[in-house]
Amino acid sequence: MSRWDFRPHGSTIVDEEAFACLTELETRQAARLRYALSMLTIYPSRPMPVVDLAAAEQLAAAVSPLLRDTDLVEIVPSAAAVRVLLVGGELKDLHTVIQRMIGEVSLHRSEGPRTLVVRIGGSCFPTTAGSSRELLQQADDLAEEARRERGARSTYRLPVGAQ
Repeated sequence: MSRWDFRPHGSTIVDEEAFACLTELETRQAARLRYALSMLTIYPSRPMPVVDLAAAEQLAAAVSPLLRDTDLVEIVPSAAAVRVLLVGGELKDLHTVIQRMIGEVSLHRSEGPRTLVVRIGGSCFPTTAGSSRELLQQADDLAEEARRERGARSTYRLPVGAQ
């Protein structure tokens, strides 16, 4: 059974099954009604083999209030990541949305005095991805690319031509 966490302000946090189903339905509707959807995959910066579900939950709680009520958030337990579906999110707006998220999560602390650092990948339907599967895969791949970077600052990757 799907788990839903409705927030008084911001987006709804759902489980993997519900997120996949709602992403597919929303993509079909976006194609029919001709609007955009964007997806972000966000990793808390940790060494690659470490899966820290608490950090992903903290990250989801930090970004959820920044989003609209129509957007969805998923905590991905297997990767300790967060995915965000931005309904009506245009590719040209992703840079601003990501910068706002990075600014907000930098105010949160993780492991004592260190600020929370994130690695983000983004994609947009229908601009850079032609299906819900491509939308998710592209966001995941670009987040993984950003994750390979070393450093103490949050980074992100968008499809070529988006920045």
